[in-house]
Amino acid sequence: MINIKLKFAAIIGAIILSSSAAFASIEEAKELKIISYNVYNGMKLDESKGKQKFIDWVKMQNADIIAWQEMNFFTREKLEKFAASYGHNYAVLLKESPNDPAVFPVAITSKYPIVNVNKVVDNLWHGALYADVGNYHFVITHMNPFWTSKRIDEINLIIDSIKYSSDPKGNWIIAGDLNSFSPADKIEYDNSHLLEDIKEKQKKRPILDNLVNGQLSYTVQQNLLDAGFIDALKLKNKSFISTAPTKVFYDQASTPLRYDYIYISEKLKNNVIDVNVLKDEFTDTYSDHYPVQMTIFNK
Repeated sequence: MINIKLKFAAIIGAIILSSSAAFASIEEAKELKIISYNVYNGMKLDESKGKQKFIDWVKMQNADIIAWQEMNFFTREKLEKFAASYGHNYAVLLKESPNDPAVFPVAITSKYPIVNVNKVVDNLWHGALYADVGNYHFVITHMNPFWTSKRIDEINLIIDSIKYSSDPKGNWIIAGDLNSFSPADKIEYDNSHLLEDIKEKQKKRPILDNLVNGQLSYTVQQNLLDAGFIDALKLKNKSFISTAPTKVFYDQASTPLRYDYIYISEKLKNNVIDVNVLKDEFTDTYSDHYPVQMTIFNK
């Protein structure tokens, strides 16, 4: 009888703890951990039921908010169930792609309510998901992989959408696979074989037009910087840290590069505690991109 009572008490305690965690206010959090992760074609490399290996990894990270890219084959229902399995009771998918491998939707999941959602697909290759968590404005995107000119148009659209929003000077976080190069990494690229790699890829795939006058373009990132946004990784790490390729080589250049970013508005600059590219046994082998993680003071 005692054992039964103890088990019952444990179950009730777990339910109460779960419920209190679910309804915890973001204002109570002293810090926020945010991850941006391109998971490669709907987490294709995780063949476990329900993507359990991804779930196990995410549980270990204990992130508050996750920006996902390439969430192919997910539906709203599937994403919500997936997110709830690692403690995120809120989840939003840009668009559903249960049977189409070419949709490449982005998504956001969170421990805290996701509100003021705006799903933008017009004039964007993969689209952009706008959503607020607390007083933070998120833009999750995955930019055009084929043409530099189109990426420039896309980033200008995103910049203007913030500029002409109701809170242009607020707490903005732009996260995702931007498929473009930062001028902060130019020296590294100048001393690498990246340009030759891209030229070779364009010979094999004529659809690609990722150079400008035969050279690497930094315009996408420069436009973000000129608009006042800050490259969070470079804020805390002056050295070059690649986000692709991983040990799973798919379609990236063979030379280390950085495609995955978290940009922040000036207002958040002094809130940033740490920014890292998460490289471990899991991220080495379950996507062709590494995730980027940022921890901030929640002020």
